[in-house]
Formats: sequence, C-alpha cells, structure tokens
Amino acid sequence: MKKVAHKVAYIAGGIIIGIIFSTSAGAFADTVKSVVGKKVTGEYTIVVDGKKLSDKGAVIDSRANVPARALSEALGADVSVSGKTITITSQNEETTVGTETETPTETTNKYVGQSKTSLEEQKHVLLDRILAPTKTGREEILKEIADAKALQARGIPVTNLEAFEKQLAGYDSDIAKYEADLKMIDEALLTAK
Repeated sequence: MKKVAHKVAYIAGGIIIGIIFSTSAGAFADTVKSVVGKKVTGEYTIVVDGKKLSDKGAVIDSRANVPARALSEALGADVSVSGKTITITSQNEETTVGTETETPTETTNKYVGQSKTSLEEQKHVLLDRILAPTKTGREEILKEIADAKALQARGIPVTNLEAFEKQLAGYDSDIAKYEADLKMIDEALLTAK
C-alpha cells in the first residue's frame, strides 16, 4: 500500500513539475520574436557596394530579413556564431552602414540592381499580400473606433478606445513604410533589365 502511495505521489509530482515548466517556457516563448514557422512572402536580391550577393534576402512577416554572414562578409566584418547568437564585428568604422553623416544618393534605394522579374514579383507581393490586408485591417480598426466613440457619445464607458487608436497608428506607420517601398520598387523598375 505504501509503494502505491509513493508511486502516485511521484506521478502527481511529475505532472505538476511538467505543468510548471511548460507554462513558464510558453510564457517566455511568447516574449521572443521568432521567424520560426512564419510565412516567407517574398525574396529579393541584395546589392552591397554595387555587387550582388549570392544569398537572397527574404520578406518574413512583413519584415525584410538578410543573410547575416553574406552581408557582413561583403562589408568586411567578422561573423561568429555561438549557440543561437550571431556576433558581427566591424573591422573598420568606415564600413558602418546607415550613419547620420551619410547623405542620400540614388544607391540608397535597396531595390536598384534587381531584375525586372524580381521587382515585379516583389511589387505584386507588396500590393496584394502585404499592403491590401494592412489597409483592410486599418479600415476595420477605424470602424471599431467609430463604434466606440458612438458608445461614448451615448454615455456608455469604453475602455478599449486607446488600444484601438494605438493599433490605428501602427497601421498608419506600416502603410507609410510599405508605400515608400512601393515607390522605391517603381523607381527601380524604371532602370531594371
């Protein structure tokens, strides 16, 4: 009888410990931004100092991602990997990209130098798969804001109006960024082969 009670206690203890670990691991995982399992919605050619890299960049979850090793080596930086950390060390301060003293030139358009086919595909992805759903989301938030303000006008307290307005600002920011990318793609298409 004692052995059965010990086995039940061990099993119950194991279940409780498993629940605690899985809950805390899940909570931690939610705070880490990862691209694992995200959909790649486009790819693009990377040009560094006028030279095309052999590795392509990818659009994942509406964000541009570049291959760290290929980009760093093209800029003359050292790359090291330790566990799940990539460390990039610049050898020369002159190779730094994006400094405030840099003046805009035609080469700041990240799409210049890409093929016409690639640019047209990126434009299609940007318009149909990224910009259109973002604009639809913005319209839905505008409706939520209008509904919340109508409730307030009738004296009904609304607690989520501020959250809706933050979402609207996020949509506006994203749309401006995507439209700027679209403009650069159109400019690059003028010279693409």
